[in-house]
Amino acid sequence: MKQKRYHITRFLLVFVVIFAALSSCQEHKQVGLRSSEADSLINVAYKLRDYERIVSLADLHQQTGALSDMKAYYWRGYAYSRLRRMRQAEVEWKQAVARNIENAEDLEYYSKSANRLAGLLYIKYDYEATMRVAMPAIKLLNEKQYTQNTDYANLLTFIGNCQLKLGNTKDAAISYNDAYQCYLQVIDANDEISNYTSSIVGIITITDAYIQTSHFQEAFEWLDRFDSLLLRYRQHPMADDAYLDKQSARLNLYKACVLLGLNRNAEAERAYQMAERTQYAKTGDGQLESAKYLMAAHRWTEAADKYKVLEKQINRYDIRITFDIVTAYLLPKFRAEVGAHRQDSAISTGKWISNLLDSAIVWERKNDALELATIYDTQLKETEIMEQQASLSHQRFLTTVITLVLVVFGFVLFIYFRHRAARRLETAYHHLEIANARAEESSRMKSDFIQQISHEIRTPLNILSGFTQVITSPNVQLDDEEMADVRRQIIDNTNRITNLVNKMLELSDVKSQTVIEKSDTISALQIATDAIDISGIRLAAHLTFTVEESADMKDLTLATNHSAAVRALSLLLDNARKFTAPAEAKQQQGEFVNNQRAVLRIALVDNHVVFTVEDTGIGVLPSESERIFDEFVQLDEYYNGTGIGLTVARSIARRLGGDIKLDTTYTSGARFVFTLPV
Repeated sequence: MKQKRYHITRFLLVFVVIFAALSSCQEHKQVGLRSSEADSLINVAYKLRDYERIVSLADLHQQTGALSDMKAYYWRGYAYSRLRRMRQAEVEWKQAVARNIENAEDLEYYSKSANRLAGLLYIKYDYEATMRVAMPAIKLLNEKQYTQNTDYANLLTFIGNCQLKLGNTKDAAISYNDAYQCYLQVIDANDEISNYTSSIVGIITITDAYIQTSHFQEAFEWLDRFDSLLLRYRQHPMADDAYLDKQSARLNLYKACVLLGLNRNAEAERAYQMAERTQYAKTGDGQLESAKYLMAAHRWTEAADKYKVLEKQINRYDIRITFDIVTAYLLPKFRAEVGAHRQDSAISTGKWISNLLDSAIVWERKNDALELATIYDTQLKETEIMEQQASLSHQRFLTTVITLVLVVFGFVLFIYFRHRAARRLETAYHHLEIANARAEESSRMKSDFIQQISHEIRTPLNILSGFTQVITSPNVQLDDEEMADVRRQIIDNTNRITNLVNKMLELSDVKSQTVIEKSDTISALQIATDAIDISGIRLAAHLTFTVEESADMKDLTLATNHSAAVRALSLLLDNARKFTAPAEAKQQQGEFVNNQRAVLRIALVDNHVVFTVEDTGIGVLPSESERIFDEFVQLDEYYNGTGIGLTVARSIARRLGGDIKLDTTYTSGARFVFTLPV
């Protein structure tokens, strides 16, 4: 009897194994067919540039299993990036690089996603986040021996760019050279024309990074590589003449900018003239690129003429106006027109910028709200997909096991998995609520910051517009002293706008933990002198400014980064000047008395140079001594500012090995202590 039961049990087990194997083969065959069909549909939508269709296809076929999770996340991220919904694209690509790689196709789309994500983070000036994506990706691709592709080379390029922007020039040079060797290997291994164009774009990115950071000698060396690669492209049977003309123009424009930076002005002019002889130079895009060189050469009139096509180009490409567009094109156009003394055009451009800023603010708010809502829906959709996939797997299990084995055992498993799924869902929902609350707070802070920035930019623009109208009025006669005052006001407010844009760019480095390269040997007194000149505190009419230094400061030098140390100290001095404004002066017998003062003390304490900036302004409560160093914090909205100066100053100080703190024992105003190691 026992032997008979044993044979029955063996028969049932063999039947279960055969049935499961047949079902698995059939299922794999169907999945293979669906996967091929899904790829074909997505490729058609890609060629038609129907990005909304790509999103819906990725959703559908991921749910059915025809598309792997890795591929679905990549395609959704790509579609969202083309639709300018960058936050959603970032979410999708982060999901992709977090997935496990199970096959060669996953490895390919992991590489693509990492490349796209690193590029997206880099253009946001988030260099730390870019490195956190690119470095692990490079390590993994090396382990998988998947290195002969342009995605791998591009990741090396982004790493080099971040290293260069963070001051690590030697590491950047190594990364760039590795990227260049990879580009050449890709071209040698596969002679497709797309590999040439991708490599050329990579070389352009490296050259442009060196130019932006004023490393003109290194940029000049990369121009030779650019020229060599362009020559190889020219010899390719599939080379496109229009593309070749465009890149030749760019090569000569870059060469002109580099030679100008090296003070080889005559050679720079020859390179510029060679660029001007191309067909691309006659196009709107070409004229805008030429204007960059003319601006660097201070040829304001020619630059202003080039910028005449800007509005036409914006309308042609239906460009959505953002703060990046205003900074990259509209402000240079305004500066060119002011430099060319075209008052009417400058006034028109100033008004245009003011109107576009309002539109940009409204669009940013709407876009942020839409993206947050879509991200929330996407996360819910992913939860539904997980539930559906778990349900399908559970049904197959019930069909093959519960029917053939023990109903009770299958029922217990069903209850167990359902309970675990419910707990996972509850945990995921709790995390989603926390993420949504953080997103709402971030959106609020961003909106407040955008409003403040709009006010800060609009105020000097209105001043510039008013003075321009005065000097262009035919009935107004101004003497030399009045004209000098008008010119000073125009220059001061133009510099105010430029400094504000620079401070916004500095904000991207605030959270950086990278140590700033300390390659300068400079005296502490020179740092103080330069910071005083930059801040303009000595010229402030509403306060008395003095400098006190200890006797051991005269010959003391320290190893640091000159420009970074000066920048941090100038921000503290500017803070003292701002918060001892005339409104704080006491009034006696109907007139304001200039009784405000600020002091800069320099001393050597425990092998550290200590810069103490003390004022008699509004002061800071001890309870706010750390909060004032947070981004966008303004304790008194009466005063102008963006709330990021102290944040940037402390970040620079700590990356130089020092620190900035508020002395809470001082109650007659504010006293900030800035230390730097000798």
